[in-house]
Parts: sequence; C-alpha cells; structure tokens
Amino acid sequence: MTRAAGFLVLALCISGARIIQAQSAGELLGQGVHAYQALEYDEAAALLGQSLGLASPAPLADSLRTRALTYLAATHLFRGERDSAVAAFRQVIFLNPRYRPDELIFPPQVTNLFQEVRRTTRTIAVVVPPVTQLRSRVDRFKAMVLTSSLANVAVTLAHADGSALKELYRGPVADSLLVTWDGLTPSGAPPDGRYVLRVAPLTTEPDAPRARQVMLDVRQDVPDTLPWPAPLTTPPLLPEQTSGGPALRSLATGLLAGAAVVALPAVIAPAKDMKGGGADARYVVGAAVSVSGLVAFFAQRPRPLEANVRANASQRDAWKRKVDQVKAENANRLQKTRLEVRAGPVTVAERGAP
Repeated sequence: MTRAAGFLVLALCISGARIIQAQSAGELLGQGVHAYQALEYDEAAALLGQSLGLASPAPLADSLRTRALTYLAATHLFRGERDSAVAAFRQVIFLNPRYRPDELIFPPQVTNLFQEVRRTTRTIAVVVPPVTQLRSRVDRFKAMVLTSSLANVAVTLAHADGSALKELYRGPVADSLLVTWDGLTPSGAPPDGRYVLRVAPLTTEPDAPRARQVMLDVRQDVPDTLPWPAPLTTPPLLPEQTSGGPALRSLATGLLAGAAVVALPAVIAPAKDMKGGGADARYVVGAAVSVSGLVAFFAQRPRPLEANVRANASQRDAWKRKVDQVKAENANRLQKTRLEVRAGPVTVAERGAP
C-alpha cells in the first residue's frame, strides 16, 4: 500500500511538472512583460529570452512570439544594446512583415528604430490556413502574401518534384496580397497529391528577400455517381419488320425448280433425240417456274410492322431521357467534389530552387 501511494505521488508530481512546463512559455512571457513595465530590464531580458527559447512541449505561437520579440527589442534598446534590438526587430519583420508596434505602448525611440529596421529589411511572408476544405470549381483556396516593402513577386504552384503546375500571380505587392486558387489543374481536373506553393521575388539582387514556400497535401473526395443505363437490345426491342426468310426461300425454290426443268430432260435424253419444239417448251416452263418464284419473293418480301416500330420508338425515347437524367445528375454530383488542402509549415526556399 505504501509503495502504491509512492507511485501515485510520483505520478502526480510528474503530471504537475508537465502542466507547469506546458504553461511556462506563456507565463515567462507575461512575467517578462511585467518586468519591462517595472523598468527591470535585466530581469525582463532574461525572462523574455527564456520564453522564446522554450520549445517543449510547444513553442510560442507566432503572435505571442512577435509580442515577446518586440518587448525584447525594446528591452535591449533601453539597456544600450542597439545591435541586439535591431536583430530582434528583424526577427519580428521576418515573422510578420505587416506588424507595427503599438505607439500607445512603446515610446517613439522604440517605434522609430522599428521603422528604420523595417525600411532596410526586405522580406516576404506567406500565410495559409492549416486546413482548407473547398468545393472544386466553387470555392477557392486562399493564401495571403505579405511584404515589408514594395516587391515584385511570382506566386506559383508546383508539383512536389518542382515541376511547374500553375502560376497564380505575377506582379507588385506593396503590403499584402490575397492569392486564390480554384483547386483545379490547367487541364481542368482536381489534383490529388503533394504540391508546393512558392512566393519568390522577381529580382536577383543580393539584398532581395528570400523566397518562401509551403507544402500542400491535396486530397479529393469524389462523390459516387449513378451507373449508365444498360444499352437497348433485342429483346426488349421488338422486331420492326416481317422476316425475309420465306421470301428468300420462295425465290430460291422457283429458281432451282426452273433450272431443273431446263436441265433435267437434257440429262435424261440426248439433245439430238429431242425435237426443237420440246426444247423450246422446256425453256418456257423453266422460265415460268422461275418467274413464279420471283412473284412469290416480292409477295413475301419483308414489310414494316408499324405497331412494333412505334413501340420501339417509345422505348428509345424513354431510354434517351434516362441517359440524359443520369448524365445531368452525375454532372451535378461531380460539381460537389470536395478538396481538402493541408498546409505544412512555411519555410525559406533555397536560392535557385524551382
């Protein structure tokens, strides 16, 4: 029982330590701001530096990191450490080029130094939501491009291997720019895979801002579509004319019988034993039999069955309407294809990277 109680106390201590550690970054920031306001600059510098350096369990969010760096820069300035203040302000500008210190909180010597650093620090930032869900062809993925000063940039979307996919914007950005993407490739199809959103300056000057990029993991959720109707066959289609078999049989029978009338007597008796009149009669009879076969053919030739033709036309119209309905419904469902875009962390792109 004593050992179990000891383990319980140890577990509670560890849990308590984790809670304190999880809150320590924010607490250190608050204590550092309080020390700055009390003009205790040495203590403020130590506390603010600790809050910025703490990475476990999680570092400060960008907004809190910007606040901590601003107070740290002001602290360094009042301690006579101007270079350190400039370095801290540069980090602020890299985090958020649009940021400005509050003039109601910080005195002019702090805000003036920040503006001086901002004028000489050229940087680009891109802000994207961590997760975006959009309907393809309807909604748009949005990214905010930020610059510390006027810059000409190109915003491109590329495959993970660096091959270009689509250029989203090319031109000047004075402060901020909202860039959108319809979620489609140049071929008009929704993509599926990993992509790179890159914001790069259109200059090669040594002091040009560094390009920024963010990995996008795109997955599409394609809705189910209806199957196409089965093609019409016979059956269920009815025959649309009478059979041609009897007519062909009558024709064949007449022709064969006529040929037999002409040929068989010549086979049975030599031609020299037959008188001319008998031969002529034989040809007349053969021709008559053949003609009777032709007459029977035309009398029994295929004829359209009007009732069946009308019934089949009705079935074809109904089948075509069903095909059109399925086509329209599938097109409507495909319009509702949803994309999920998950963005990774924003990183500095290597110079010369595609």
